[in-house]
Amino acid sequence: MPQWSDRFAYSGEVPLSWPDLNPVALQRIAPAGGSLYYDAVDDTRTWERIPGGANDGYTDGYWGLHMGVNTVDPAEDQGRFELAHFDGLWPTGGRLLLGLWVRQQYTMSFNPLMSTRAGADPVVYLSTSGSSGRIRHQVYDDAGDLVLDQYEDHPWVQTTSYQFVGMLVDYDAQTSQMISVERAGRRAWTGPVRDLSGAPATSSSANLDIFDLRTANYWTGGAFDEALVAHPGPGFDLEAFAEAMAHGQWANGQDEDHLDTFEVTEDGVTATEAGTLHTGAEQVTWEKQPVVQGAPDGATPYLSEDDGDTWEEADPAELPETFDGLMRWEIPLDSGDEFTGITLTIPEDPPPELESIGDITLRQGELHTEQLEFQVSGDPEWSATADRLVDVNVTEDGTLTVAAGFEVDTGSVTITLADELGRTASRSFTATVEAREWEEGDPPVYPYAPVILWDDDQPAAVVIDPTEAVVTTEVNGEHTFELSIPASHRHAHLIRAERIVEVAGERYWIRRISTARTGRQPVLEIYAEARFYELATAGEVTGQDYTQTSAGQAMEDVLEGTGWSVGVANVTTRRSYELEDTNPLEALRTIQEQHGGDLVFNNADRTVSLVTREGRDRGVSFFAQRGLSDVRRVEDTTSLVTRIYARNEDGTTIAEVNDGVPYVEDFSYTDDVREATLTFDSGTSPHAMLDRALDAVARRSRPDVSYELTVSDMSAVTDRDIDRFDVGDLVTVIDPELGVDDKQRIVAMEYNVIEPWRSEVTLSAKLRELGSEDAGNASSMTTGSDVSTFDLVPFNLLLNSRFDQGLAHWASSGAEIVETGQGTGDYAVRFAGSGERWIEQTIAPDNREDYAFSFDIDTDGPSGWTPDLTVEAVVEYEDGSTDTIELELS
Repeated sequence: MPQWSDRFAYSGEVPLSWPDLNPVALQRIAPAGGSLYYDAVDDTRTWERIPGGANDGYTDGYWGLHMGVNTVDPAEDQGRFELAHFDGLWPTGGRLLLGLWVRQQYTMSFNPLMSTRAGADPVVYLSTSGSSGRIRHQVYDDAGDLVLDQYEDHPWVQTTSYQFVGMLVDYDAQTSQMISVERAGRRAWTGPVRDLSGAPATSSSANLDIFDLRTANYWTGGAFDEALVAHPGPGFDLEAFAEAMAHGQWANGQDEDHLDTFEVTEDGVTATEAGTLHTGAEQVTWEKQPVVQGAPDGATPYLSEDDGDTWEEADPAELPETFDGLMRWEIPLDSGDEFTGITLTIPEDPPPELESIGDITLRQGELHTEQLEFQVSGDPEWSATADRLVDVNVTEDGTLTVAAGFEVDTGSVTITLADELGRTASRSFTATVEAREWEEGDPPVYPYAPVILWDDDQPAAVVIDPTEAVVTTEVNGEHTFELSIPASHRHAHLIRAERIVEVAGERYWIRRISTARTGRQPVLEIYAEARFYELATAGEVTGQDYTQTSAGQAMEDVLEGTGWSVGVANVTTRRSYELEDTNPLEALRTIQEQHGGDLVFNNADRTVSLVTREGRDRGVSFFAQRGLSDVRRVEDTTSLVTRIYARNEDGTTIAEVNDGVPYVEDFSYTDDVREATLTFDSGTSPHAMLDRALDAVARRSRPDVSYELTVSDMSAVTDRDIDRFDVGDLVTVIDPELGVDDKQRIVAMEYNVIEPWRSEVTLSAKLRELGSEDAGNASSMTTGSDVSTFDLVPFNLLLNSRFDQGLAHWASSGAEIVETGQGTGDYAVRFAGSGERWIEQTIAPDNREDYAFSFDIDTDGPSGWTPDLTVEAVVEYEDGSTDTIELELS
């Protein structure tokens, strides 16, 4: 089957690798300097140009450069090309092939094309008649006498366009045969075999002349290219060679329009700039659908059943079941791309088969494995495509492994099975990643917990008589342990910086040791931190911009290389924000602020989780006179406001979307007018400001209520798990005398291990952190723009939509602003080059139910090319869930 892998297929030039051609000299018009031209078979050898008229010279042609000779008056110009004789130029047996592409003027009676008659020992002579245009082949013996002088007629006799004229002399059979190929019609002709009257010359030392028979004062006028001398072997087929040359003229790899676009060698084509390569045609016949191998992306086959008069475009993956005719390819190449050939193979075995794959659902971080059912001839080749939601792998035996990350979503996965011929079978399924359930462990057993001192890497002693032992924990905050022992304590020698101290099953690293005097007794005071504090010094996190990303994915990025991993990330909010260069711990704090939820560190397993809410609701209650000694209820109205004005940095208010009133108010708690102003970024829409102002006044128009308690851990007395508590837990506080009967959340705790009744907790009615206002504010621009904009089209929610202020208010990649003469404005955004290019803007919706997107586009790519354009809208709802809408525009 054909392969489109030689120079006939690349450029229509003669392939040095043609089967059994055995070329010994080939002139492609390759200047070496001065009047010399490199030989394509051996570049240490040169041909010489003997200049003729002033208008002669080389110019762009069909096969790279071609050479014009004697183009005005051959009799006066008398220009020629000469290849000096070298050992091996003329054979002593076997076969001799000469030929060249020629476009001639027939201005003289005889028009020499390739001649050895300038000396006393000629071999062959190839020419045309000036009067009839017939082609002529002459063969000489060792005595210099003619053993053949024959004119031939062919269908395009005396053509003035390019034709290839060649002759094949068979020394052993003592015959000669001519061929001709018409460039314009891409047709080939093979002449009759002519018998010689004697043996051809075997001892000639003649040079080879092009366009010259100066001994008889004949010169040819016109142009030539691809002058060839070869010694074909027994496997060479002259008629097939001529047909291949004719079909190769569909190729454009070295024509005048692509001479600087493609670099053609014997091995392939390299694009020096973007362009479409047309290959030569091949005669193909099949009665069973073939398989295409090696076709670059975008390669398009064309089929012809009328010898190239008409062509029909085909799908390379769905070629007809049967075909008999010509086939060629058009192949788009980018700068730097290489093309080495395409092969058609008629498969003997059936194509691969792959059974359907069921949809799968995984928890975050979970691994799914199953055995695929398939049939394939030869060794299977597997590939998988999936988005960042999951990692997919298929082993050679068909074992499918799907590993979930920490992004919660549903995505498509496609598995493709290919055989050795490149035939494929694909199956798609959906992979859904669900948030892993947060399993809150049992509360620590703090009361009277022993304090264990470590000696390097193992426990060494237990301190049963510390003077103070307090564990401090906060929701999304600190986790420390402070210990005091007498300086003369028998285990004091174990107290060293960076050693471990353990209490209630948690280990802490000693960071600070102080010596103080309490009364008359010197005391060692130890401050230790939970293990997760090491993330503050675990290297630098390189800043990056996140666009509608999930918390789990951002956490994975931050923890990479730290030795820590993500445990659970069931906060499903998606946020767009910028993470600056910082340390991993600070980056995790930023992620929590942006996405909401609670950070929970498992110091033993070195995992970090971001959960909707840390803690339990185990029914723990604190009653006055039972577990509750000191109660402080704080009702704070220092930040209470009942009227909020909203405006952006441009001075725009919310009046136009709020019945003419520039503020919102809420007097459900008090009738007092307390005012504040919310200031938004430049260009923030009135609708977005109104939404944020309504949310703010709902929160700010009531007092902030919190509790500070001194409690007694009843589990110290009862030893019951039901009485235990920890930071993050929901507890009920009841004190009838103070009028307190509320369920609150422990947001901070200082637990006194030695005297549990002196533990202090801070409660808050704020049960869930939803993320920072900046993160939740859909109208807050994150591009860093401080450019004022007054170019809003009525009802257009996009800021700077005509790009009069450049890329202000737009986040972008691969975009540039250019001037344009279109009626839609003076400027436009331009995307150029390969790869993904985008612009993005975050807006707040107004009060409409339907939205439209429109823009004006102009492309300047190659003919027939359409860019891939997509509009993607990510809609975020109040509960943090999102929908993604994609519109394919091309």
